[in-house]
Amino acid sequence: MAKFNSLRSLLALVSENNWELEGMDVKTAFLHSELEEIVFMHIPEGLHGEVVSTSSEPPLVCQLKKSIYGLKQSPRAWYGKINKFFIDHGFQRSEQDHTVYIHTIFSVIILLYVDDLVITSPTSNEISWIQELLKAEFEMTDLGPLTSFLGLEIRRNRSLRTLHLSQQRYIDTILTRHGMSTASTINTPADAHVRLVKSSPEQQADPINQQRYQSAVGSLMYAMIGTRLDIAFAVPSVSQFSSNPGPPHLTAMRRIFRYLAVTRTLGLTYGGGICSG
Repeated sequence: MAKFNSLRSLLALVSENNWELEGMDVKTAFLHSELEEIVFMHIPEGLHGEVVSTSSEPPLVCQLKKSIYGLKQSPRAWYGKINKFFIDHGFQRSEQDHTVYIHTIFSVIILLYVDDLVITSPTSNEISWIQELLKAEFEMTDLGPLTSFLGLEIRRNRSLRTLHLSQQRYIDTILTRHGMSTASTINTPADAHVRLVKSSPEQQADPINQQRYQSAVGSLMYAMIGTRLDIAFAVPSVSQFSSNPGPPHLTAMRRIFRYLAVTRTLGLTYGGGICSG
């Protein structure tokens, strides 16, 4: 939730001020960071033949110098590495969101999500400055003008200073995943005349259906916190019954999917200092 709030706030500034907006990706980010702890691991499969040992000796291990994927310390080690990089180059970390970095002299703002970076500045020269520094330190992929982030699609009209956020591809994906891509559509996400109540203890949901229901609600919740604020009442309503969903709850949940199917292109549009659906 906080990450989407930071992204939407940043994009609102970009739209209103017509700033440059670029994306970058750090290749194999976790492998860049050094470990503070002493960590040993078994010899990886495939290397045993190159390492001679006898059955009477203890199993051979190797000490890790850098973090690897799958190691629980890796995310923390990577964040410490990239945080130090930004601080050493004059950035200040936001107190409200520790993955937002601001350079007041060069007017650059960076939003970090693991190995993905959103970079914005009033001019492209400042963006080029930080991009070159990042490329000198890490192996980077330059994604060019930002068109998507965390499943959100971004479309800009620079002449009108508008920016539109949507999740059409994501909605198409979850409709297919949950078997709702061909369902009949409906114009409202909830039935105002239906009040959902808990199922009786005797009507315990089948574990498989319960899991499917919880997965569907989670998919809907991601759309809700991303751009689809119009389902912000309907989704929490059905999520209350995830422990024991009954037929009325399934019907209400499917109704939200049916609504998204006919409104999949809706999103948030920023422009002129205002936000509209």
